[in-house]
Amino acid sequence: MAVSKFEPGKHYLFTLFLIYMGTVFYVFASYYHLKLKENWNFFMALGIAIPIVVLEYFFSLHGNHYAHFFFNMSPLDILIITMCFYFVNLWILNFFILKNETHNMYSEIFAFLLVITAFVISSVIH
Repeated sequence: MAVSKFEPGKHYLFTLFLIYMGTVFYVFASYYHLKLKENWNFFMALGIAIPIVVLEYFFSLHGNHYAHFFFNMSPLDILIITMCFYFVNLWILNFFILKNETHNMYSEIFAFLLVITAFVISSVIH
């Protein structure tokens, strides 16, 4: 019986992939209805959103577990990584799917850099 070796790089990318996919499904479930512009009733929206939210929960839960178990990340570290992925996914949704123009791209980039700075500072302070 072969025992697999722990490969940190491989697990780290897999963990980030799981967290990222969770944010993709969250953004899709929460905001994509803005593109459809149909008159949805509550039950129709619920029937579409619940399976997507279950997928989001599956990916996020496993990604958060791996981040804590394999890499001893704090909840704050995991939260900041997740928020960065939310920003990226919301930008993608806003620019490429909803086709909304931003009025001040520099302020959005600056806000994103502040979040990245918070992640770096909180990781170093441990």
